[in-house]
Amino acid sequence: MATISSTGHAPADASGIKHSIYWRDTEAVVPGPPLAGDVRCDVGIIGGGYTGLWTAYFLKQADPSLDIHIVEMDYAGAGASGHADGFVTPTIGHSLAGLVHGFGTERAKTAYSVVGRSMLELDRFRRKHDVDAELESTGYFSVAASEAQLRLLRRDVELAERIGAKNSLRLLGPAEARERIGSPAIHGAFKVGGALLNPHRLARGLARVVRGLGVHIHERTTATSVTKESGRHVITTPGGRVIANKLVLGTDAYQHQFTTFKHRVKPVWSYAVVTEPLTDEQLAQVHWPDREGFVESRNFIIFGRFTKDNRLLFGGGPAPYYYGRDMAEDRYMRRDSSTAFLRDALVRYFPAWKDVRIAYSYGGCVGMTRDFVPHVGNTDDDVYYAYGYCGNGIALTHTAGKILRDLILGRDSAYSNLLFVNRKERRFPVEPVSWVGARALTALLSFQDRHPNLIKKQLV
Repeated sequence: MATISSTGHAPADASGIKHSIYWRDTEAVVPGPPLAGDVRCDVGIIGGGYTGLWTAYFLKQADPSLDIHIVEMDYAGAGASGHADGFVTPTIGHSLAGLVHGFGTERAKTAYSVVGRSMLELDRFRRKHDVDAELESTGYFSVAASEAQLRLLRRDVELAERIGAKNSLRLLGPAEARERIGSPAIHGAFKVGGALLNPHRLARGLARVVRGLGVHIHERTTATSVTKESGRHVITTPGGRVIANKLVLGTDAYQHQFTTFKHRVKPVWSYAVVTEPLTDEQLAQVHWPDREGFVESRNFIIFGRFTKDNRLLFGGGPAPYYYGRDMAEDRYMRRDSSTAFLRDALVRYFPAWKDVRIAYSYGGCVGMTRDFVPHVGNTDDDVYYAYGYCGNGIALTHTAGKILRDLILGRDSAYSNLLFVNRKERRFPVEPVSWVGARALTALLSFQDRHPNLIKKQLV
């Protein structure tokens, strides 16, 4: 399996930009010891991100006697969990529209209510366990930067009302929206409940809590093979084996490295830039009193938010897929065209901050499925899985942890019957067809973003 670079401090380039993930510099990591020798347990988990950690947490809450071992090739939270952009949202998959159109109003309503509950419980968790995830319960705005995008906002308000958000969403016109976020680019907006947080600190805090419950987390431990021997799952690593009755695969964008899931999930790259901390004088140049994040309504979203230390994080734009599901950070962490795109977007939204220096520019992989919704489930031989959060996994992985808990324990529950559980999946084609298809779809979606009046149909 690939290796994630994690705890080192990357040098800046000639322009002073560090091409490393900003969040990793907000809390130092000392990885725990790797696996040494063979262990036998009830549940073995591959992947020390949110999916694996929440699953272990909820299993221990349900049955403290369970012996659980997690193997993680770097450190807990080193992957997408730790490089996410920190938006705690109710979004399932790519969009509300895609979910309603694909599964119907009632099933979408149920799923959104459950993920909404996870948003509340996540906040309670970090307060109960004193996890300083730098959470700000500000919510965020879905915004339009054009008349075409306003049509999308109106559609989303109507869909949200259909799934139970009646009277809770109000579309703001340009003047009222700019009273909330003082950007000349914003033509309209509506507010969505949620929060902003530091995903790296949440992951590290969650790992500490899970360890405290007696879960064994073996960091710097790469799973080199997974086999079935005498009815038990055997995870082989360089330092030993985990022999488990039940196996959980919770690696999201890395899930394709398991043969069964090779064509079910695709890693695409998402990029972000983070500025230097804004001074009080710079902050006063833009009216943004309540610090909500915002997301521009388009295929390849653009989003912005403050960090705790008053940096501005801007992310999104085209999300490239590299041939052969290539996830090498040493090749793709830096992408100058994405840096330029996001710099231009920042200036378009906040011209007063055109001279603010970019301090970090980086990318990381998220797991995308063919139908743009996550998949959680199990096979007939006690293999359990969750992946394909499509970049919206902070709250959804909490829900996935509860689903996997119930599947592992054999419970028939509201969680185990959600619309994305054990459903038939569309698969991606083999290479080079997969790469050609990804490039074609990217070009089409980008064209629609630039010329929305020429293609009005919802594509994804």
